[in-house]
Amino acid sequence: MPKYKCKCGNPINLSDIPSPNQLLMIEDVDYDKFFEKIDAEELYEEMMMVVRCDTCKRLYVFESGFDEEPIMYRIEEGIWNKRI
Repeated sequence: MPKYKCKCGNPINLSDIPSPNQLLMIEDVDYDKFFEKIDAEELYEEMMMVVRCDTCKRLYVFESGFDEEPIMYRIEEGIWNKRI
């Protein structure tokens, strides 16, 4: 998947490896399985892929790989979401 088109219209480039627009996410309880025994390949397989739009910052969470539709999150409007 070299590119993914964001809902805002921005094409998200995923061809760079590692990609600055692709994040890896794992549940805390699953991460604990790797405490003190890191197997990078096994850990990578447990992670969900997250694609971040570098324009609007939407997140696309692919819980079951790129073959299924992602869950999309976007930043809410408001002063409370600014970085501290």
